[in-house]
Amino acid sequence: MRGPLRIREAHDPPWTAGPRALSCARAAPALCGASILLVAVLLLLVVSTAGATPVTRASVDGHQSLRARDVLGILAADEGSVFDPAEVSAGVDSLVAFLADLGRPFAHVSVSWDSTAAGVVVAVSIDEGPEVKLDDLTFCGVDTPVPDEFVRRLKLRSGSHLTRRSLLGDIEALLSAYADDGRPFAQVVLPAAVWLGDEEGLTGRVEVSEGTATWFGDVVVAGNDATREHVIVREAGLERGEPFSLSRLSRVRPRLEGLAFLDGVEEPVVAVDPVTGEATVGVAVTEGAASRISGAIGFSGGPDASDELTVIADIELGNIAGTGRAASATWERIRENQTEIAFAYTEPWFLGAPVDVGVAGSQSVRDTFYTTTEAELLVTARLGDRTRLTWSFGAERYVPGAAHESTSRSFKTAFAATYDGTDAPWNPMAGTRLRASIEYADKRVADEGRDESSGTFAAEAEQFFRLRMSQVLALRARVEALVSTEEDVPFHELLVLGGARSLRGYREEQFRGTRTALGSIEYRLLLGRRSRAIVFVDAGYWYREGPNFAKDMKLGCGIGLRGDTRLGTISIDYGLGEGDDLLDGKLHAGLIREF
Repeated sequence: MRGPLRIREAHDPPWTAGPRALSCARAAPALCGASILLVAVLLLLVVSTAGATPVTRASVDGHQSLRARDVLGILAADEGSVFDPAEVSAGVDSLVAFLADLGRPFAHVSVSWDSTAAGVVVAVSIDEGPEVKLDDLTFCGVDTPVPDEFVRRLKLRSGSHLTRRSLLGDIEALLSAYADDGRPFAQVVLPAAVWLGDEEGLTGRVEVSEGTATWFGDVVVAGNDATREHVIVREAGLERGEPFSLSRLSRVRPRLEGLAFLDGVEEPVVAVDPVTGEATVGVAVTEGAASRISGAIGFSGGPDASDELTVIADIELGNIAGTGRAASATWERIRENQTEIAFAYTEPWFLGAPVDVGVAGSQSVRDTFYTTTEAELLVTARLGDRTRLTWSFGAERYVPGAAHESTSRSFKTAFAATYDGTDAPWNPMAGTRLRASIEYADKRVADEGRDESSGTFAAEAEQFFRLRMSQVLALRARVEALVSTEEDVPFHELLVLGGARSLRGYREEQFRGTRTALGSIEYRLLLGRRSRAIVFVDAGYWYREGPNFAKDMKLGCGIGLRGDTRLGTISIDYGLGEGDDLLDGKLHAGLIREF
């Protein structure tokens, strides 16, 4: 049997420099002081010159797994480099460890050097020893065998190199598997030695002690005054009596941080009863304002500014009676002859299941042109902590303002999927957001007695990149497509583009088509948890088929600001479209007051 071996040899440099004994007893004080200063300067020059001695020649012998220049690079002893014995000594340790990772645990490295008038000559001698691979490493349970599915997670296999890094990685994976299977106190006992067989194969035995079987007990919440405790407990996602799982416990904080009515969540703490194995989980939360009133004004510059004023008023109730129920109402004046009102209500965890059920309605009035009224039912299923699937069913009624047009009624159904993988809801610094939806509508034109149908597809992606401590690059892309059996799609059914929520620098819903695309690049300087300054560039494309065929591509750019004040959170965006002068931009200002 042979054990791991590492030999490092290094010689002291042949030169030494030290202060010579000086005697100033008979010298005058000034002369003695000057002599000491002169000698000190000379010594400093000698040491500096010695420390800057170059390597004039370097040779490597016995290397097989590495190139000579790679060996000299690790040792910091390349020809022309400044020779430093301390760096060479540290490099020998690094080289031995590197060779061990290549399956050469018995490598022997020695370095010698000699001084010449021109510099230092370095000679490196390597005996790599046999290449050793893993023959068999057995993980054995002290009380019960290690489950096969746990062993399949390990990366060490017969024929691979056994290194400290690979072994520790497998042990971490094994302990994580036990911690997710109700055994958070499992322990691994490393072998005191491994055996090297005749065919240079390592064998060893690792013992695993399962520890006490643990299960989730009560979840205790602290810091909640307005929110009922069972609301936070159910959102935590831990069921009493289920086996302890470290991964499920690690998801508690992100799940709760996603709730709009919580401002902060501490990492959960766990207390385990050593007799019963019951794990009591404690969660400390900080409640925030769950409801808000917001308003926004959009102003377009130029000669027609009086006709381009947008006003939005919105109220949201996010935690009604501390139950997590939510409701909202919105009024919008998009332009002088167009207003919209909308409302929504959501019942979370319907009948105790991880499903939210909601209703929504809206009405849009465009002066004497038309009125549309819509109502729908929404069912949202929670898949994990970040994914939501929504099915909706609704009806829409269209009433034209002109007598020669026909009233129509549509029934719609849609499916949507959303994923939020960002690290913060307000000012994310990293992560991805995805959304995709598909809708089908069946329409009956009453006066004409004909049936029509249409389908709409939409997809959107956002990606956030952290540039520096408080700088973020935000990318956004969105595409929409409408397919209809009608050759001339009605104006109110066309897809819209333009405004503060899509193509900035242009009026709200300025462009309409059967195809739209939007791309945005935004630089963000984060000023606080909810505050930031931005610079953006937007690109939009729209296409309308049919008798009124049209298509175009537009660019917009501008600046913006989000910030917390005593009045609430303010937002200001100023965008310029193509051909706009500096004073012809579109201004969007908003205020959010939480309570």
